[in-house]
Amino acid sequence: MRKRLKRSVDHKIAGGIRVINRLFNVVLTAVVICALLLSAYAVWDSNLIYSDTAPVQYEVYRPTEEDSLSFEELQKINPEVFGWLTIYGTNIDYPLVQGEDNSKYLNTDPEGNYSLSGSIFLDYRNSRDLTDFNNLLYGHHMAAEMMFGDIDLFAEEEFFDSHRYGSLYCNGRTYGLDIFIFMHGDATDQRIFAPPAVSKSEKEEFLQLIRGNAVYDRGIVVTTEDHLLIMSTCATGKRTDRNFLVARITEQVPENTYQEEETVVERKAVGYTGPLEGEWHQVSYKAWFILLILLVLLVLDRILRAALRRKKQKEEDQEQKDTTA
Repeated sequence: MRKRLKRSVDHKIAGGIRVINRLFNVVLTAVVICALLLSAYAVWDSNLIYSDTAPVQYEVYRPTEEDSLSFEELQKINPEVFGWLTIYGTNIDYPLVQGEDNSKYLNTDPEGNYSLSGSIFLDYRNSRDLTDFNNLLYGHHMAAEMMFGDIDLFAEEEFFDSHRYGSLYCNGRTYGLDIFIFMHGDATDQRIFAPPAVSKSEKEEFLQLIRGNAVYDRGIVVTTEDHLLIMSTCATGKRTDRNFLVARITEQVPENTYQEEETVVERKAVGYTGPLEGEWHQVSYKAWFILLILLVLLVLDRILRAALRRKKQKEEDQEQKDTTA
């Protein structure tokens, strides 16, 4: 009698443990499935963002020597489009816009639609004809070589030395760009982000500032009569770290010797803490894809383990029935 009572108690305890174990497995499986769905969405969302941000999406609007009508069509869609920037040998090949402030185009594309990747935009204090001494452009630092992500490439001396030129379409004509400085800076340094320099002394101070902060400087002659294009993007490190590419705007347009070549190889996304004023960095969709595969394997493992546990439990229950009988 006592043995039968003990077996009954043990059976109830074992049953309670099984119930708790099953509940734990259900909760854990639900968490894994949620993570799986989130990763799948992240893969889709990241891939969509990169596809929408790729320069090829705007290629139809690029002005050419023969025809600028396509560019004018883009201006009809969004009158705040005023130019086009191309840095030879990189994926920087985008329309330029200017809003009434420096916030609108953080999350608005050149066609005026909401977009996390935003646009490459001119500081609202600069003149759209780019006749200021220091003309400041902003662009998101993105993985997969999108927007201003390729500015990172100039941190390598060899790349800086071999990639010197670009072009700038503005005022109905094309200008050349002679890249002469790559530098680091900080978003809190108001000297870099100051309004356009007007007096000769202000221009000289700005030149001293950028040359003093330069990581690489070609040492070309730049005077206060020149017009500079300063391209700003976020840098890996502190929230306020910035990288800058500085070019002189020239009348002569250099030949693009990279047109027939594959410009850059895909690089691994570099994570960072995030920039000032809401700029954004997208994790590479490949990272999400790898996570998705791992979660799928984990789900399959959970299903297999659950099936084995059920089979084992049936065998134990049958064995217990046979013993009781």
